[in-house]
Amino acid sequence: MKYLPTLLSAACLLTGCINLENTRSPTSKAKKKIIEIGTKPESICRGFQDKLFVTMIGGDEPGDGAIYVLDGDEPKPFASGFNSPKGIAFVKGFLITADETTVWKVNGKGKATKLAEADDFPAEVEFLNDVAANHERDAVYVTEMSHPKRMFNPEGERELWPLGSEHEKNLPKTGCVYKITLDGKITVAVPPGDPRMPGPNGVTVAGSKEKPFLVMGDFFTGNIVAYQDGKMRLMAKNLLRGADAVAFDRKGILYVSSWSQGKVIKYHRKEKKSSTVMQGLTTAADFYLDRKASLLVVPDMLEGKLHILPLE
Repeated sequence: MKYLPTLLSAACLLTGCINLENTRSPTSKAKKKIIEIGTKPESICRGFQDKLFVTMIGGDEPGDGAIYVLDGDEPKPFASGFNSPKGIAFVKGFLITADETTVWKVNGKGKATKLAEADDFPAEVEFLNDVAANHERDAVYVTEMSHPKRMFNPEGERELWPLGSEHEKNLPKTGCVYKITLDGKITVAVPPGDPRMPGPNGVTVAGSKEKPFLVMGDFFTGNIVAYQDGKMRLMAKNLLRGADAVAFDRKGILYVSSWSQGKVIKYHRKEKKSSTVMQGLTTAADFYLDRKASLLVVPDMLEGKLHILPLE
């Protein structure tokens, strides 16, 4: 996420890559590896031809954002001209990415068209962030985080204001989740105003097709909240501040990354216990959890790297 404006040079490193296309079967012997991919990788999904696609925020110039594809062992530009692309999902033959106040739809040739822009939303949007496909894969959920600059102490290094502080009380609590269909119809999926979710970052869809529900990771509080049938419930309080990606594995274990703390944890809901999966990163952004291959791909945004971690 493009929270802090001057933390990484615009140099693009395209070396040290690994072929991830042969890691899709549960019997694959993937190894822990690091890919140096370029300037500010943020989010990852599988898309066309089962390849991995990565949003690249780029530098601070408008229009220098891009989407890269991992083609065998080599990352290549796939689509360009974005400002600050963040969350990405693949639905019905399109990559969908959130880019500040715009949501783009990208076809198989890398051509991007606007699916939704600021004036299309029912309320002001400041920082569209994560994107998750619905169960039917004909629409996406997009988090509106509200601007994270309000959440940080400008004198610290990726330091969030303390919980319970006046700064928390003054947060606008405009964070919400929108549902957007592939023809651009926008509805409010999770309304704003709940103090347990002032600034949602990650979002994922859980439950069955008959009874789906949304799970969000709140960036400021670290709360994990669920929303179903018009009701919000707290799944885990202050679990991981700086919460970015949220995803469940096949056993229902929740994985959460922290952008500000540079780590990934897994949370066992029944036991209400968490453990660290990865740490020591500068900024652990919106990872991709490959359930089939039991593989975690984590962007370290400010370091320009992807961390490949086989899971037990």
